[in-house]
Amino acid sequence: MIQLPHAVGRPVVQATVPIVAEDVHVGWFSLATEKKAVAIYTDANDYNVVQIAAEMLADDVERVTGLRPLHQTVGSLPKDACIVSGTLGKSQLVDRLVKSLGIDVSGIRGKWESYIITTVQQPEGNAPLLLVIGSDRRGTAFGLTSLSEAIGVSPWYWWADVKPLRKKVLYVEPGFFCQGEPAVQYRGIFINDERFGGWARWAEHHFEKAEGKVGPKTYQKVFELLLRLKANYLWPAMHPGTQAFNDDPENARLADDYAIVMGSSHCEQMLRNNEGEWKAVNERAKAKGEAGLGSFNYITNRQMMQDYWEERIKVNGKYENTYTLGLRGIHDYPMEGAHTTAERVALMQQAIDDQRNILRRNIHKAIEEIPQVLCTYEEVLDAYHHGLKVPDDVTLLWSDDKHGYCRNLCNPEELQRKGGAGIYYHLSYHGDPASWIWLSPLSPAFLSTELTKAYTYGARKIWVFNVGDIKPAEKEISFVMDLAWNLNRWKPTEAHNYTRYWAAKTFSRDLAPEIADMLAGYYRLQAAGKDSHVWFVNYSDEQIGQRIAQWRALAAHADELSSRIPEPLKAAYFELVHYPIRGAAMINEYQLLARRSMVRATTGDGDEAIADGRRVEEMFDRLNAWTDHYNNGILDGKWADFFNWQPYHWFRSEKIDPPYCTPEVLEQVQNSPKPRFLPVCEAVSVEGVSIDSEMEGDIPLWIEALTPVENFSKAAQDNVFCHVVSDSGNYDASATPINNIWHASYVGPMWSRVGMLHLKKGSNRLAINSLKPGTRIYKIYMGLYPPFEREPRLRIPASLYQSAQGGVERVEGLGYTDGVLAQPFDTSSYQQIEKAPFVEYELDLYDGDTTIEVRTLPTLHLYEGRDARYAVQLGDTVPQVFSIQTEDFTAEWRSNVLRGYASRSLSVAATGRQRLRIYLLDPGIVLQEVLIHSKE
Repeated sequence: MIQLPHAVGRPVVQATVPIVAEDVHVGWFSLATEKKAVAIYTDANDYNVVQIAAEMLADDVERVTGLRPLHQTVGSLPKDACIVSGTLGKSQLVDRLVKSLGIDVSGIRGKWESYIITTVQQPEGNAPLLLVIGSDRRGTAFGLTSLSEAIGVSPWYWWADVKPLRKKVLYVEPGFFCQGEPAVQYRGIFINDERFGGWARWAEHHFEKAEGKVGPKTYQKVFELLLRLKANYLWPAMHPGTQAFNDDPENARLADDYAIVMGSSHCEQMLRNNEGEWKAVNERAKAKGEAGLGSFNYITNRQMMQDYWEERIKVNGKYENTYTLGLRGIHDYPMEGAHTTAERVALMQQAIDDQRNILRRNIHKAIEEIPQVLCTYEEVLDAYHHGLKVPDDVTLLWSDDKHGYCRNLCNPEELQRKGGAGIYYHLSYHGDPASWIWLSPLSPAFLSTELTKAYTYGARKIWVFNVGDIKPAEKEISFVMDLAWNLNRWKPTEAHNYTRYWAAKTFSRDLAPEIADMLAGYYRLQAAGKDSHVWFVNYSDEQIGQRIAQWRALAAHADELSSRIPEPLKAAYFELVHYPIRGAAMINEYQLLARRSMVRATTGDGDEAIADGRRVEEMFDRLNAWTDHYNNGILDGKWADFFNWQPYHWFRSEKIDPPYCTPEVLEQVQNSPKPRFLPVCEAVSVEGVSIDSEMEGDIPLWIEALTPVENFSKAAQDNVFCHVVSDSGNYDASATPINNIWHASYVGPMWSRVGMLHLKKGSNRLAINSLKPGTRIYKIYMGLYPPFEREPRLRIPASLYQSAQGGVERVEGLGYTDGVLAQPFDTSSYQQIEKAPFVEYELDLYDGDTTIEVRTLPTLHLYEGRDARYAVQLGDTVPQVFSIQTEDFTAEWRSNVLRGYASRSLSVAATGRQRLRIYLLDPGIVLQEVLIHSKE
């Protein structure tokens, strides 16, 4: 089992907050009666965030009861009942009460972000007090915001319009409630890709219309949300065109008032926004004919870059920050000037040394006490694995693979580092192989599994989540912040219960079961193809029909439930439940029926093809109307310009993409030569392929391939990956890059339409030559449109095993079926197969069965040097060992993250009743289903 030093692993204490009720109970503290709410007193010398949180509590009592408590800073107490809040060692008022009343604060003194909420009797028999005492400034604030939530005010009262229900009176449960340290020290969000969705446009055009920029008014709402979620950390928005956070000094000052720790993203060193503060400066200088700052090249412009970094530290070093070290190019590009891994390592090493010297010169702390972060993202991880020396006090911030799967965590030596480790994790992503920034698809069970694994392997210092525009991921942000506070409450086997807990808090206990059931279905369907990705997934025709039916049923349920939601919560229900469920249902139909219409047209199903095509047109219009209702139809346009259902999808706003069958298309199909398609060539040799034809005529030629992108160009002539020579002519096969090609050097696997191949009767031969290095051809197809995959004879959910051994657990809601995995995560890898945990299935195999396929979640190895393996044994045969470890941007990784599973198969050489045993050799393997394929 992994052993962590105490400095890295913080003790977790079950959160305890008093109940606040309307019912009168003997001895309960009267917070508000029908005529008056008790006053809130703080010390004038306490931190600004304490005064802010006290005002927030006063606002919240007024929201619930209509009565606003007085908030006042005082040196001594009146005799009336009141709330007293303050920070140990900072509030003389609280320190005197602790001493005079003998309050035991040993559980929080000197601790990180801890608090006590307790009721006490004032001296000499005066009225009772409700005390909220914090170990530090955020501890006090979190005590107050926890009390706000207990009276019924959601952290999302503003951002998701969860209006609190009105109550006439409020009584607080008496007792002593102590909240210890959080599981994760820094917990926060990264606002990102804000110009592709709508966060920046909404702020500039509406919320801060007078200024026309994202500024303090918007960030104040972000800081308040973080406090209410008991979060403490922010990477601000940084995309081109958005005003840099530190362009307005008021932003940093306001962050400090709210006690929010500021950092900067993986590609923004030393609190700098390189898009807005380097690139934009150069562009303005160039327009004026001036020199500007020069290139962002540490070889040729080192002193200018150092001065640039130091200027920021001189201004912002007085605040509470983390400092991103290292070196990358502007935005999300590779660093300039270095062309080999060795050069990148050397340049990054020099930059880290220089950056630490800047911190030493400008911050009056020992360098080991200044929070510093190395974000091991993209080329930085590669540099780290090739010899980059990172000082022991620097936090290693690992990343997931951008699709939710942890790809590198601490090895045993790294677990002992003083700086500890963290995780940069995506709840939204703009990048390869396809973006997902519209809806939020990851289930609590999935998030708990991956984040618990990260925590087990040392990611305890920082959890920062890429949340896109914030609003698409409200539920998921709440979950990960709750998990970061108390990891044990929502461990993987319990996490599926979170949606019911959340729905009960947000709507009502009566509605919670139905909402939880709908969301469970939503997450399962998203796991088998995110709303943005289903166009790329090779479903069978049967699966497409099933998916559409399931989405329609969920949407119908969401529609029906909408009528039963209390009026004050209708907007919240629309935003949090109704819009994502119906939106996902419609975009699935839009994409999948577009594909099906073309396949049906190809196979001669003309009427059905036209019906699908018309439904696609309908879904396009409905998606626009549905999103317009969010932007303009609720709350008098509060969220105008915020949502866009096609923020950066390759099938933009034109109805011709993706293609769907119209009568004109069908007429072309019907006039094409027959047969309309020839069998797919399952095994392709680059030397060539032979085709026997009884017909002649022109038929489209398709090639499915993974191929490099040249210079990130979308031009066909720049992306020719092979030449095809046939008896009737020569053709260039060119990739058509889609979506975010600047994130990757490869596209695919994807179908490329090469051209019209003229077939003759008899034997036809295609020769493939000039294959671009790195290209892999999967299939060649002749016909109007590639066909669907065949459905297997049998699907068996992994959770339906007959027997199991060795710590195997079923995790409800983990993936598109219930996941099966071995626990705990910190077990050793098994080299002796027979000693590993396993599950067994009894299979009936028939004549004609050809293969058994095992599908797992596409999880990755725990850290460099380990693997992700399982073994499969059929009957008494020798077990076959399979690894599902893949590297970023490979064809298999792309396919896996789009479809939601990794696949391995073994041949069937027996019939009758057979035992299938699957051994879980490495931690993190999650079984999803077993499939049996047969001949046609």
